[in-house]
Amino acid sequence: MNILERTYALEEITVVAQMLSEILPVSKVVAFEGELGAGKTTLIAEICRCLRVKDSVGSPTFSIINEYEGTLAEKPVRIYHIDMYRLADEEEARHAGIEDCIYGDGISFVEWPSKVPSVIPDDALHVELSHMPDGERHIVVRSIKND
Repeated sequence: MNILERTYALEEITVVAQMLSEILPVSKVVAFEGELGAGKTTLIAEICRCLRVKDSVGSPTFSIINEYEGTLAEKPVRIYHIDMYRLADEEEARHAGIEDCIYGDGISFVEWPSKVPSVIPDDALHVELSHMPDGERHIVVRSIKND
């Protein structure tokens, strides 16, 4: 089921991030797909700003997991930013501690979930980002689970 679908310019990213941050209680795992340069990390950084993360938010490509403290519904929340691009399989994901983050307390933003789809829960929100010919981005947010 599609929850949100929209085309946006980079100048509108804060509006899109705010919309996403408002639906986060629906799921604690948000899986981001899109080709290289589609804006996954940029959008996650903006969502983190909406969640009042004070730290600098960057790509966890080499560290695999970045951890932040934010606020959701006026309560503190732990945020995990996970990049599975460099992972080979489920065993490597497990050794990196990804399942601990995904199934623990907090919100997990997962880039490249298709690299190790078996660790993504059924109730995750799925965000698909794509480039448009005019430089804008297209976003589709959907829930796989029929609820």
